[in-house]
Amino acid sequence: MEKSVELYEIIRLIRPVHRRLARAVEAKLNGTGVTVGMRAVMEVLSEAGPLSVPDTARTLFLARQQIQLLMNALEEGEFVERGPNPAHKRSPLFCLSERGRSVFADIRASENDEIEMICELFTVQDLKSSQQVLCAMLDHFAEYEDDPDRPRPF
Repeated sequence: MEKSVELYEIIRLIRPVHRRLARAVEAKLNGTGVTVGMRAVMEVLSEAGPLSVPDTARTLFLARQQIQLLMNALEEGEFVERGPNPAHKRSPLFCLSERGRSVFADIRASENDEIEMICELFTVQDLKSSQQVLCAMLDHFAEYEDDPDRPRPF
């Protein structure tokens, strides 16, 4: 088969895989008080450290308003703490609270159990090749990503 046919088959699989992954993540979050969106924000804060709402929105390629709602819910649940932002008086920095770090660590541990099971199906080279293909597609189609600060009209 031509490479383009094989690549197209991978592209066709992305949507159902994404849907099933989202459902699996949602199931793992049951009882934690964390939604899929909140989990995404927690992951960014876990990796990047304190961020403002606009910086978090840019990282996740989502609108600031969406991130503000998620950050409000995280703050209400005491998963994040608000702190001063030396670069901007009206845009505080948010970081994971001790509770947020603990809950997120538990979430990741639960997810890792599932990931470890499926890893048995692949070689390290399989996974590196898949990652290479997906990264190349992200780079190639980067121009179509909306800037959350300036969404393009359709």
